[in-house]
Amino acid sequence: MMKILKLIANLKFAIALLLIIAILITIGSIIEQDQPLEFYKNNYSQQNPIFGFLNWQFIEFTGIDHLYRTYWFSFILIIFGISLITCTFLQQFPTLKFSRRCNFLRKKIIDIEILIKQENLAKFLHRIILKGYFVYQQKTNFYAIKGIIGRIAPIFVHLSIIIILFGSIIAAICGFNAQELVPKSEIFHIQNTIISGPLSNFSQQAIRINDFWINYYKNDKVKQFYSNLGILDENGNEILNKTISVNHPLIWDNLTIYQTDWTFIALRVKKDNNYFQVPLILTKSLGSKTWLTCLPINPDLIKNKFTTETIIINNYKENFFIYDLKGNLEKDVEIYEFLLDNQYKAIDLISSTGLEIKSDPGIFFIYTGFGFLMTSTFLSYISFSQIWGIVNIFKNKKNLILFANTTRSKFALNIEIIKTTKNLK
Repeated sequence: MMKILKLIANLKFAIALLLIIAILITIGSIIEQDQPLEFYKNNYSQQNPIFGFLNWQFIEFTGIDHLYRTYWFSFILIIFGISLITCTFLQQFPTLKFSRRCNFLRKKIIDIEILIKQENLAKFLHRIILKGYFVYQQKTNFYAIKGIIGRIAPIFVHLSIIIILFGSIIAAICGFNAQELVPKSEIFHIQNTIISGPLSNFSQQAIRINDFWINYYKNDKVKQFYSNLGILDENGNEILNKTISVNHPLIWDNLTIYQTDWTFIALRVKKDNNYFQVPLILTKSLGSKTWLTCLPINPDLIKNKFTTETIIINNYKENFFIYDLKGNLEKDVEIYEFLLDNQYKAIDLISSTGLEIKSDPGIFFIYTGFGFLMTSTFLSYISFSQIWGIVNIFKNKKNLILFANTTRSKFALNIEIIKTTKNLK
């Protein structure tokens, strides 16, 4: 059993696993993730496979179209985490424990060697204590260390990676991603789930779209679009209200709601004292959105009338362009103005806001892991320095030979020792 643990804790084994994970992540970045099967059939045909083997059947069989949620990828992450845990207990903790011991026997390569008079030992010890060294003395010999906290950095690195891996696995098996297109003033529950893990717990939180609007630049380009959302309790009372926009989501009870898209679905029109809705058809040209509809909508009226007007809407500023059948612009009207024959009056544009809803239970662990990783980065810059003092008899005179060693910044240690031993040589 110990042989297996030592094999798993081996640095070469961990590096090999890390290389495999890096290659798989690269593949997951190249192969489009979570697309419909028809997408892979069209782009990875069986007749012309990439590299001679990469076709849609291979992608579906291996699961690299949803790589990060496959069981075998999670298994590799678990093995890598076990390797780090084993290495931490079998190597890192013993190294830290050994560093805290009084090591009077010098068994390593020495970076600095300086000779001082023995009678200056007390002065030298006083100076290095002021510089933060811990001194252990044994008769006329001594051992001093500083920066032992720097030896904790590798442990923090392993701990942070383990926490990140755990968070990634939790996110893959317990998280979900949904997209909703909801009309303004409507109440909805999460229904259109596009990605979900096998242990996902779907929220039934009621959410209301209170309002939606768009801000424009002076050149009529969209600056930002906003949705005002209300989180409702079981009695329909609003317990939270927040306006979201792109890159400014709403976070509530492990749900993160992003603003993603928008569209018009209908034009509300008044004729005489009757209200009805005219459906809008969305077209896209040169990256811009345009909605089309036509009036009148009464089939009998259309039969009796040889022409019908086309209404074009290309922004959210509530103005409409009306064209005849020949494509000539008849007029440009705004909301609450008549659209046709002083009969049809535009009352309102019914818009829908596009929302992306994510649940990621592992995000806390991932952020915590990266926090530890940043901490370990700072700790790794702290040098672990050691100084030994050994009495040596040379020409019938007792002198003190100083040996020093450090894990980082050997030049800085050299300067520190030279300044400390000034006037003591």
